[in-house]
Amino acid sequence: MTKSHAASVCKIEVARVVSIQGVIEIRRAQENAWQRAGMDIVLCAGDMIRARPQSRAALRLSNDSMLRLDQKTSITFPQPQEEKGTSLLDLLEGAIHIITRTPSPFKIRTPFANASVEGTEFFVGLTEDSTKVVVYEGRVSVNNELGSLLLNDHEAAVTQKEQVPHKEIIIRPIDAVQWAIYYPAILDYWQRNENSSGDLISKASRLLAVGQAEEAKEVIRQILQLKGDHSDAYALLAIIAVVQNEKDQALELANKAVSLDQHSAAAYLALSYVQQAQFEIDSALGSVQKVVALDAKNALAWARLAELQMSAGYLDRALDAAQHAVSLQPDLAKTQMVLGFAHLLQVDTQSAKTFFTQAIALDQADPMPRLGLGIALIREGNLEAGRIELEIAASLDPANSLIRSYLGKAYFEEKRYPLANTQFDLAKERDPKDPTPWFYDAIQKQTQNRPVEALRDIQKSIELNDNRAVYRSKFLLDSDEAARGSSLARIFENLGFERRAIMETAKSLSFDPSNHSAHRFLSDTYASTPRHEIARVSELLQAQLLQPINVNPVQPHLAVADLNIITSTGPSAAGFNEFAPLMERNKSQVVASGIAGNNGVLGNEIVLSKLYERTSISLGQFHYETNGFRPNNDQNHNIYNAFIQHAVTSKFNIQAEIRRREKEHGDIELDFNPRSYSSVRQRKLKEDSVRIGARYAITSNQDLIISTVYANKNIKDILPPDDPESDKSFGDSKNDSHSYQVEAQHLFRAKFFNITTGGGTSRIETDHNSSAFSSDLGYLQIDRINERNNAYTYSNWNLPKNITTTLGLSYHSSKTLDSAID
Repeated sequence: MTKSHAASVCKIEVARVVSIQGVIEIRRAQENAWQRAGMDIVLCAGDMIRARPQSRAALRLSNDSMLRLDQKTSITFPQPQEEKGTSLLDLLEGAIHIITRTPSPFKIRTPFANASVEGTEFFVGLTEDSTKVVVYEGRVSVNNELGSLLLNDHEAAVTQKEQVPHKEIIIRPIDAVQWAIYYPAILDYWQRNENSSGDLISKASRLLAVGQAEEAKEVIRQILQLKGDHSDAYALLAIIAVVQNEKDQALELANKAVSLDQHSAAAYLALSYVQQAQFEIDSALGSVQKVVALDAKNALAWARLAELQMSAGYLDRALDAAQHAVSLQPDLAKTQMVLGFAHLLQVDTQSAKTFFTQAIALDQADPMPRLGLGIALIREGNLEAGRIELEIAASLDPANSLIRSYLGKAYFEEKRYPLANTQFDLAKERDPKDPTPWFYDAIQKQTQNRPVEALRDIQKSIELNDNRAVYRSKFLLDSDEAARGSSLARIFENLGFERRAIMETAKSLSFDPSNHSAHRFLSDTYASTPRHEIARVSELLQAQLLQPINVNPVQPHLAVADLNIITSTGPSAAGFNEFAPLMERNKSQVVASGIAGNNGVLGNEIVLSKLYERTSISLGQFHYETNGFRPNNDQNHNIYNAFIQHAVTSKFNIQAEIRRREKEHGDIELDFNPRSYSSVRQRKLKEDSVRIGARYAITSNQDLIISTVYANKNIKDILPPDDPESDKSFGDSKNDSHSYQVEAQHLFRAKFFNITTGGGTSRIETDHNSSAFSSDLGYLQIDRINERNNAYTYSNWNLPKNITTTLGLSYHSSKTLDSAID
């Protein structure tokens, strides 16, 4: 039913079906006949919906809540009651799981107890003689005519027939919604013969596909009674264990499945999921490669191979494998879903959305296409629509830590910080060993000016991530492009421990010299550190060359080494973390700062940046002027900057930057003799530069960056006479220079060491002209050519106990050629 048609039927639209498995039926108000429900069908006030055996459904309610129905569940949406604005549904039988973020009142009625809700996530189950309510977060009031009680996070209540509701101790709250969890397929059971010996294993697979893990276990028990060494049976038990977060047990079961049959595709696929859950991506890849070697036409294996290649950063290989999987079996949701992610990581959101939509149509219960579609929509700038897809994904698999983390990131982008915090907490609970939600939560707390709490969270993330300084999402869905913009170093800086912050950043770079965020952080830090101007410019250049496409602005003043502005007296230098989002998306933004003070101090910096698909642009302007604290101590700076970066492919991006700089000042040198300054000397500078750079990811652990710069600089010194009749020298001097510079660097990263190799060459051609008038000076012209060459290589070795050793070699040569006319 289309939305327009639904509007003509419904006086009040209460829900829309977003996922169906098995047989789902609806009965319209004032009708007696049941009809088969379909995707996107609209439910009206007074309608009833039910899920038949081995069936599940997900609904999105009109108040933006998500509702999941278990098998053998029936609910009805009554006509609105006396309480205006209150959402209401009646649970007649079965079980439901609800995620609601609406501030409006929400009520559920059952024969034995009612639940009143405000912004929470909870479960309601109904049996013949009792109602059970489990609260995962938020608050729920459970009541009947005999009494009431209030449930908070991780609390449960049971109400027996004709009894007062009472609280019940629960050890694992997630057990109540095991039926709502998604179990990945490792057996292509659709092609099996129902009359073959694989009948029972196919039945177990189908039960898992609709979330009935306990029933599947019972079937597997029957299989093992018939054949105790059935490899596929142990493989299915391993999948159940890993999804239910019993990782040690899952590893034991998967290894047993492989040992029983080293030619079983299901055994190796199950083992790959267990290894991935342990963050052992290379081992998981090896397991799937064995499946492909055993059965080259196994589409499920090729899709799984592509998925893991994406996790390891082999994006081109992943795209090829995903395309091959689709060619083998296009009607398999897994192949379409993985191809969608492969295109998403190639920043091809249009193609990605197409494949995700096809995957959803093929398997409406799989949360991963919803996750991918949500990320693609957010990447295109449609944050609300993307967040809705992520909410659907969370409803389809409420135990998935990764989905919770991404939903939290979406709420963060909407500045709904309490909701983001809730999702990060649920993600930590769902997978206590996953460092990702701890890392994202630290960024959120840092943004909210809670650095002490942020420090605790990020240290926990480091602990869970084996003390590595590089943080990466385990599926690399967004490559943590923005998330890595905030780090332990930045939190230390917020706490006032600048030296410790720099030390932590240096440690991070010793593990991964290609970490663009660490380079950018150092550049920001050096901006307020005296005598670090050259280091600041160098770090900014490396950050720009290594960064992925993003919306972060390029601040014009950071790229200039000799501004000679007293620290903290210029426009406020916004830190990278102040505008780094958790999720990159197409958007524009403006960052501005200014300053005004006595002695004629006036300054501003305005930067407009925009991200669209594969291209990012930044336009900036910087101005600063002051009269100084003494005569002829004035300064006037203007810098204009334009930067553009384009991702030609996921491995190759290019960038160009144009900068104009104008500067005029008097005598600004400071020394110990107050009479040594000139009250009349002036200098004017004009510089235009063009830079072209590129980055090519040779492999997932090798990068090549190249930068070429052309600059044209004009400097004019003016020395008018203090007194025309004096014998002091006066006159003008001019320097016109043209410079060319080419640099290249190769970065190689391994588990315990990395190697950085590079070199460059530069040539500066300078024409110096001066005219001085005195008894002993005359006209002077000097033509000078400076040529410099350098090469270097160094390696960081990360030894046990956090000891890092650096070894390196360097070579430098220079040549100067002068010619003078006197």
